[in-house]
Formats: sequence, structure tokens, C-alpha cells
Amino acid sequence: MELLTTREFILTHPHGSGREDEIVSGDIRYIDNGRPKPLMIIAHGYKTFKDWGMFPYVGEYFAEHGYVTIVINFARNGVKTGEKQISDWELFSRLTATSEIEDLHLVLDAVDEGALEYYGIDTEQTGRIMLGHSGGGSVSVITAAEREDIDAVVLWSAPSTFDRFKPEEIIFWREKGELELHGDPEYGTIRVGIEPLDDIENNAGRLNIIAAIKRLTCPVFIAQGDGDPTVSRDEADELYAAAGSEKCKLLELQGSDHLYGVKHPYEPGSSGHLDLLLDETNRWLDTVLNNT
Repeated sequence: MELLTTREFILTHPHGSGREDEIVSGDIRYIDNGRPKPLMIIAHGYKTFKDWGMFPYVGEYFAEHGYVTIVINFARNGVKTGEKQISDWELFSRLTATSEIEDLHLVLDAVDEGALEYYGIDTEQTGRIMLGHSGGGSVSVITAAEREDIDAVVLWSAPSTFDRFKPEEIIFWREKGELELHGDPEYGTIRVGIEPLDDIENNAGRLNIIAAIKRLTCPVFIAQGDGDPTVSRDEADELYAAAGSEKCKLLELQGSDHLYGVKHPYEPGSSGHLDLLLDETNRWLDTVLNNT
């Protein structure tokens, strides 16, 4: 029986980046059978992390289906090295879309440079896939549009815009220097600093998700639950229209919410929506990567 191998890694941003003290960590998973495998980068969304809920299971699933998977922790997601929960809320308050894009480039460049040494991937002959949930999907689109080495993008419940705040919220945000997000069932009130707002306003061009998906030349898979209270079906339709139906597939998950009914910690088999999503995503990837 072929055994699943899991390895951890830590990367730091280079000198001169202004982020030298920030760490991107992750888990690499693969079946060590000597065959080259496509690489899949899996990006979590807002208020989650690489060990949250479904993400370890998603990494295992695709590793068992022939991929080398890298499930990452974004540097500013508030999870300290070696921990499996958000505890550094000051760092989390400075989380930006641009910082996440930089994190994804850092991981992909590390693969190119051989900084992540693992067995089973041939960077010249196998494909590269970016899979992101929620905001992790949005930054994956932009990262892929800024590169020439991505062969497919998978978006699970991804927003079509980062501009999600009312004008009065933005005015208050500027005046106070922070914004309070109330009512989170797990964390209660979350305070967001001014850096995320500056990032949205100062990098509007780069952070235009619709413009980025239009620039993609690779196939795109979009999945959206029709009961999602966070990201609307209209956003999925907007992404689908921008990507172009000739290279894009849109899957509607009937009765599914933003997290597909997944709880933390996740019990495999407890979410029929996730099981369906994994199988449909894998089937689509097999088709587009093998041109069948």
C-alpha cells in the first residue's frame, strides 16, 4: 500500500521586502511512488488557517489522487509558528490581500528555486494548480494572473471583489483607525486595523479580481453554494462571465453554505457537500490537465 507522506516547511520573506520577520508555513503531502506529480497550492480563507477544519483533509484527498499538495498558512493569518489556532490578533489586524498574494508568490518561487525539497514533482513536466477557498480563491486568481506557470485555478466560494464595505463603515474606519467586526460565532468581535483599508484603496488596480480572471489563459473551476450567506451566487456568475465559458466550469452546490457544512475540527465524511465538491473538482482537473 502506498503511504501518504506529510512534511512541514517554513519560509521567510527576503531582505528588503519589509516583511523579513513574517513567516509563511505549510504542509506538503504526496504519495511517495516515484512518479512525477502536478503541484497544487491550497489557500485558506479569512479567519481560517492550514489546520482549520477541512484543509488538512483537502490536502490529503488530492495527494491521494496523484498531486503534491501544499496547504499554506498566510503569514498574517494570526497563527503563531507551531500553533493550530489564531492567537496573534495584532498581526491578524494587518492582514491584507496584497500580503497574501506576496505569500503565494513566495511559495511558488521557492518551488522554482528548489528551496522546498520534496520528492515527486517535476517542475518542467507537470502542471501547477492553485485552489483557494473564499478570499484564498480571490488572491489565487490574482497571483495566477501575474504568472505564466499556472495550469488551472480552482475557486471555492470566492468573492468577486475586495470592496465589501459600506461608505459609512469606511468613514468610521478612517476616523477610528480600526474597524470592529461583530458577531463572529467563534471569535466574537474582531478588530481590523487601517492597513487592510489602505491596501484596498491604494492597490485597487492590482486587486481587481474580475480584471485578473479575464487575463487568465488557463482553465478555471468555480464552485458556489446557493445557501452561502457570505458570497452570493451573483458573484460566482460574475466570475464565470469574466472567465469565459469556453475555459470555465461553474458548479452550484444546492443547499450548501460558505463552508459546505464543515465544522472545526473536521470529521471525514461528515459533509456531503464537501465530498461532492472534492470529487467534482478532481474529475474536472483530470479532464483539463490531461486534455480528455
